[in-house]
Amino acid sequence: MLSNDLICGALAAATYTGLEPRTIYRLCAQDYLPYVRLGHRLFFRKSELDQTFAGVSQKGGAITSGSQSSSKGGMA
Repeated sequence: MLSNDLICGALAAATYTGLEPRTIYRLCAQDYLPYVRLGHRLFFRKSELDQTFAGVSQKGGAITSGSQSSSKGGMA
């Protein structure tokens, strides 16, 4: 069910992922995280965040990923 998969806000996404809220905003701005923007709010799906971070490795301090989700991006 979508309600069990939905995360509302960068702070909630940060808590879910273990990252800082500022990092969530930065990753969204760089199109590394799939999200939907409605007004001033960001919405995330837990399943998409899990999938995004499952394929990420850290090399030399930079986050790299072999493939990026096609459902990225800020809907205005």
